[in-house]
Amino acid sequence: GSVYKGKRVLVVGSSKGVGLELVKELKKQEAVVVATTRKDVPELEEAASQVIKDVDVTSYDSMKKMCSAISEPVDYVLFVAGYFPDIKDNLDTVQDEAALQQYQIQALGPLRCVGAMKAAGLLDKKPKIIIISSQAGSTKWRFTQNKDKGGDYGHHMSRAACNMCAVLMSEELKSMEVPIVMLHPGFNRTTMTEKYSAIWDKEGAVPAEEGAKRVLYESSKVTMKSSGKFINVEDGLQIPF
Repeated sequence: GSVYKGKRVLVVGSSKGVGLELVKELKKQEAVVVATTRKDVPELEEAASQVIKDVDVTSYDSMKKMCSAISEPVDYVLFVAGYFPDIKDNLDTVQDEAALQQYQIQALGPLRCVGAMKAAGLLDKKPKIIIISSQAGSTKWRFTQNKDKGGDYGHHMSRAACNMCAVLMSEELKSMEVPIVMLHPGFNRTTMTEKYSAIWDKEGAVPAEEGAKRVLYESSKVTMKSSGKFINVEDGLQIPF
């Protein structure tokens, strides 16, 4: 049977893409899913055991309100909320406002979420926390993937900040024995990556439902030993920071 059978799983940011597919797959694996969204999503209502609406990861008050709606401790937390605007972002078109919005969601969002859960006593049962980050946050890989062109500043910087946040939280939560792992979810065919649809086939982009299965496989292996690590779901290997 599935390791998720009967487990309570919180999925933060599940209105579409990999987040929605995670909820659907968890239902198939007989998990008890608590899903958050900013808006009404009929598909989500069918798949989740509980849907908490109007959850905004850019607001600490909203995160606290989310926690008050969670009646029992959870076994897993999957923070999936993300934002990658379809804009030109280079030195000729500095997109500082868009960059700040990406920081709000991807760097500060996990901090607000985990902080609110700690304050609400929702970390007392030692849940496994998984932050869906991106290889875009690897400074080392930029020398290869962004060679001679740079660009997408807000995207890369906010993901690097997300990883720093997760590593620091992993250290702070060691004494509570709460593990936190960052996962790169692979290249998925979603609205977030639609701007790259021309290279989906060439680069091996997979449907979001396959990406969700990969995420759940790596999430099931999270322990205190892997806490603070940045892992690629495509091959299970660590990504350099």
